[in-house]
Amino acid sequence: MQVPLYHQVDVAGFHAEATRLLAQQVPPHTVQWSAAPAQAVEEEDLESGRAAIRNRAARAIIPQSFIRMSELVVLHRDPQRFDLLYRSLWRLIYEPELRHDLADSDLARLRQMAQAVRRDIQKMKARLEFRPLTVHEESVRVAWYEPAHYVAETVGAWLAKREPESHWVLLTPDRSMRWDGQRLVSAPALAPTQDGQPMGDEERARALEGLPWE
Repeated sequence: MQVPLYHQVDVAGFHAEATRLLAQQVPPHTVQWSAAPAQAVEEEDLESGRAAIRNRAARAIIPQSFIRMSELVVLHRDPQRFDLLYRSLWRLIYEPELRHDLADSDLARLRQMAQAVRRDIQKMKARLEFRPLTVHEESVRVAWYEPAHYVAETVGAWLAKREPESHWVLLTPDRSMRWDGQRLVSAPALAPTQDGQPMGDEERARALEGLPWE
C-alpha cells in the first residue's frame, strides 16, 4: 500500500495516516511511505499541524512520548524514517511492554535520529550569519546555511519569533525562506550554479529576485 505525504516534514500527515492505518489494522510490512519535496509552509501551518497532532494524540492510545519524538524524527534525512516510525508505533500498540525495553533496536534508532536532529537545530541556530544584500534596490539581511537534516523551517520559525521586527532571507539547499515582519514564507531552493561554485552577491541577488515566494 502506497501512502503519500504532503511534504518531507509532514508530521501531521504522518500521524493522521498512521492513525487511519492502525484503525484498519494495516501491518507495517504492507505499507510504503513516500514524501514529496518540501512545499511552501507558513509558520501558522507548522504550529497548527503540531497542535493537531497533540490534540488527537490526547484522545488516542499513542504514547505522548512517541508523538514528541516523531516531531523530531520526521526532520531527519533518513529516507526510511516514516517506515521506521510506523513500524515502531505498530509495535508499541501491539507490544505494550516494548516501551520499557531500552535495548530495542527500532526505538534506539529513533532516539538516535531525534538526538541528531536536536543537535542540528542547535548548531544551525548558533552558526547562522546574516549579511546585507541588495535585492530589488533594497538592503536585505541574507544568510546561507546547509543543515544536515530538514530543520531549516523549524529554525526559521524560531528566528521569526525571536526577532519579529527584523526582515531576513534564509537560504538552504532544501528551501528558501523569508520573514517580512509579519509572515514566514518559503520558496524553492536556489538552483546551484553550472560550475558548482558558490554564487557571488550579484548573482545571488538576481536569483532571489526571481524566487516565487508563497
